[in-house]
Amino acid sequence: MKLLDLPVPSPSDSVSNAATLQCDYEPRIHEHVAIAHERTLEWVVRMGLAPAEGPETATLNAAKFAWLAARAYPQVTVEQLELVSDWITFLFFYDDRCDTTQTENPAYAAALTVTEDRLIAIGHGRMTSAPLEPLERALADIRRRAATFAKWTWLERFGQHFEEYVIGCRWERDLRIRGEAPSLATYDRLRPLISAVPPCFDIAAMCIEGLDLAFVEHPLVQQLHIMATNHICWVNDIYGLEKELYDQTTSNLVMIVARENGSHWGEAMQRSIVRCNEELTAFDRLFAIVEADANEAERAYLDALVSWLRGGLDWYSDTKRYLLPHAAGNQGITRAPAA
Repeated sequence: MKLLDLPVPSPSDSVSNAATLQCDYEPRIHEHVAIAHERTLEWVVRMGLAPAEGPETATLNAAKFAWLAARAYPQVTVEQLELVSDWITFLFFYDDRCDTTQTENPAYAAALTVTEDRLIAIGHGRMTSAPLEPLERALADIRRRAATFAKWTWLERFGQHFEEYVIGCRWERDLRIRGEAPSLATYDRLRPLISAVPPCFDIAAMCIEGLDLAFVEHPLVQQLHIMATNHICWVNDIYGLEKELYDQTTSNLVMIVARENGSHWGEAMQRSIVRCNEELTAFDRLFAIVEADANEAERAYLDALVSWLRGGLDWYSDTKRYLLPHAAGNQGITRAPAA
């Protein structure tokens, strides 16, 4: 059975199963989220990513990326919140450039690869010429602003993780061009790369004064990174299933579980949610061990991981990014109350 031959799930199937997602961490949100939202919209126009008015701007306004930033980074300064909101918005603009059937066009793919090479150089702080296009200008602006408060250690780590993210996106594109859907084993390696979660954690680290790199690179903290990233990715796949089917994106946990197990959508969704909840339970148990010996800065970083877990889950109640083009109101969105 080919993955995309499976029928599109109905909204009721997704909601009834997704309602069992568990997360006991308290929801939080930055008080200046509305300010960050407005300034990000202005920044998008200034960078040339979208015009001041039009369908693209309306879609961006409805996506409410500032709310994801505010939920995932509730403790940062206003300036840092604006930076994070712009960064997350940049990621989705880049993601949309990758998640299109145009990537099967050799000319489009070649031009995108050139842009990506320049983005990697910008992420590492190695760009020697002026940015050529909006995506490049946007990332250069983000890195310049981050450098005003972040130590070189974190900027360097951010650049490396951003490069890995781009390489992951190329891998995913290659699978799509060859008409391959990833196996579950491949997905487990690919999905964290294309999530962009690691550089998001690096930005969290930048915002914490006195945080030592040795703590972040401790083997147990690295395992927390893996568990948190998995949870964030799998929740995204659960909520984004219908949209990704529509977009013919194949790197989705629910799709892969359905194909490999010969499951109907309800069963595949349930299996995916169980997997997600088990990962969070494992995270909780290890978190308690690591937190017991952590200092103030280290606890702040651990708290930032939790904020991403909970904030990412709550953001799906804010955004309309996962509405299908034909949907109206809340129809077609997989919605679930976070317990």
